[in-house]
Amino acid sequence: MVQARQTLKGDALNDRLIEIADQQQAETMRYSIAGRVGHAMEPVLKPLGFDWRIGTALIGAIAAKEVFVAQLGIVFAVGEADEESATLRSQLSKHYSPLNAFCIMLFCLLSAPCMATFAITKRESNSWKWAAFQFFGMTGIAYIVTLIVYQVGRILI
Repeated sequence: MVQARQTLKGDALNDRLIEIADQQQAETMRYSIAGRVGHAMEPVLKPLGFDWRIGTALIGAIAAKEVFVAQLGIVFAVGEADEESATLRSQLSKHYSPLNAFCIMLFCLLSAPCMATFAITKRESNSWKWAAFQFFGMTGIAYIVTLIVYQVGRILI
């Protein structure tokens, strides 16, 4: 019985130590170059319900949409993260509401595709104008639609 209690205390202590280490790593990320860029983007993203963490992950999503979840895993210091990561899900549910989650998905769905699509559009149209129009136009539409959904959602909730 005593040994079982000590094991439980040891597990709780170990869990707390892991949590502290994760918090330290997340704090280090805040002051990294990516974290500082995310903080610089935050005033523009705040009306969409996004913070610097989401901004940082969106930067990675420019390379490929699949990178977004992995980037969130880095920002929240949960190590290897994918769509099945329980630790990342726990962190996200602590920091974001279902409205935030819906707006993140909406923005990612509507915003400009990855850089490979941008490059193919440039090559196929033989014009930087069409590629830039696609990139900025789709991102602008995503911003406007997400802004409306988030602001209306805040009023209704």
